[in-house]
Amino acid sequence: MVVKKSEFWSIKKDKKVNRAFVLVKTENMEFPICLYKMNIDVYSASLLHCTHRGCELNVGGGIYSCPCHGSEFSVTGKVLEGPADRDLKTFKIEMDNDNIYILQA
Repeated sequence: MVVKKSEFWSIKKDKKVNRAFVLVKTENMEFPICLYKMNIDVYSASLLHCTHRGCELNVGGGIYSCPCHGSEFSVTGKVLEGPADRDLKTFKIEMDNDNIYILQA
């Protein structure tokens, strides 16, 4: 999967605004992947599929949260709060000057 780095910018009231994340939908996955910008050229990609009971996670406040049972995960996919006890599926990332490549196994 390829995401242009420019996807992290949007224009609001004639100002260029940085976005913290981009959601990526794929044909072969039921849940979206969240590509989260942590720093300049530092990104994390996690599948928004709760490891507890399989609900789709919400993104906000610098964490991923499960609306079903309250599990919380860091933007790098690590469990912060149960009942989930397994980290999220994450993906390796490669970059060039313009694009971010999410590598699927």
